[in-house]
Amino acid sequence: MLKIRQNNFKLIIIFFFSTIIFLGGCIHFSQSEMQPAHIEGIFWQPDLATTPPKGNWNLLGVSTFVPQWSIVQSKSWFDHDTGFVKWDKNINLQQLNQNAWASEIILGLAGEYDEKLARSQVMLLAQNSKQLIAHTQSIPLKGYYFPVEADPTWLGVGILGQALTQLPKPLWVSIYSADEMPTHYDVWLKSWLPEQTNVFFQDGVGVGTRSPEQARIILDELQHEFGKDKITIVLEAFRATKSGHFRAAYPWEIIQQLKAYEGQKVYIFDGPHYMSRINVYMIALWYKLKYRS
Repeated sequence: MLKIRQNNFKLIIIFFFSTIIFLGGCIHFSQSEMQPAHIEGIFWQPDLATTPPKGNWNLLGVSTFVPQWSIVQSKSWFDHDTGFVKWDKNINLQQLNQNAWASEIILGLAGEYDEKLARSQVMLLAQNSKQLIAHTQSIPLKGYYFPVEADPTWLGVGILGQALTQLPKPLWVSIYSADEMPTHYDVWLKSWLPEQTNVFFQDGVGVGTRSPEQARIILDELQHEFGKDKITIVLEAFRATKSGHFRAAYPWEIIQQLKAYEGQKVYIFDGPHYMSRINVYMIALWYKLKYRS
C-alpha cells in the first residue's frame, strides 16, 4: 500500500476542534434505520516509527489486527525465531494479542515495499511465507494475509493465484483499481482467484480514485458474484495532498465512508499512522449519535 506519512500534531488539534463543531451540528440526526458499518479490523503497515503499535481502535469495535507484512527485505518485524534477520525494533505476537483491538490477528506474510519487486518475486515470497508459518504454528491466528496486491494492469496476475494455492487457509489477498468504475472487475478477479481465498477490496477513496458511494457500488457487484463473506472493503483513512504526500483523513471524511458502507464489515488502513486517538473518539461519538449504539 501507500508509503506512510506521519500525522502533524498541529493539524490534529485543528481536526479536533473542527470535528467538535461538526458533531455539534449532528446531534439532531434521527436514528438511522440502516445497520452501521461494522469496523472489524485495522491494518498496520509496520515501520520503526510505529513499533510497537498503540491505539484505542477497540472503541470502534475493532477486534482484528492485520500487520500488513511480517517479513520485508528478508527481515522480520517480529521477535519470534523465524529463521530471518530481525529489524532493529520488533514485536511479540503474544503480547500484541493482549490488546483488545488485536484479540484476533490476521498475520501478514512475506512482502516487499516496492510493488513491482513484490510481483516479480511472488513465488519466492510464498516460500518465505511458508517458512514463517512453520515457525508460528503455536500462535493462535485468525488467518493469513499475503501482501502482494493485485489490480487489472498486472498481466501476469495468474502467478499470484498459483502462489495463493500453496498457502494455508483462512487466507486473504487485496485488490485495487486505478479506474474510477472498473469494467468486468468481477470477471478479472474470477480469472485468477483461488476458490478458498478471501479478498480485501481497497476502496480507492484515500488516493482520490473514487467516491465512497462509487466504492460501495463496486463492492456490491463483487459481493453479488463472490458472496458477502468473501469480499471485505478496506476503508482508506488517508487523503492525498497537493504536494503528493498523504495526510490522515479528517473524522468527517471517514464518516462519509462509513455512511456509504452501512451494513458492511469494514477494515481500516491504517490504524497506527492515520487513526489517532482523537479521530477514534470523534468517530465513536458520531456512532453514538447516529446509531444510538
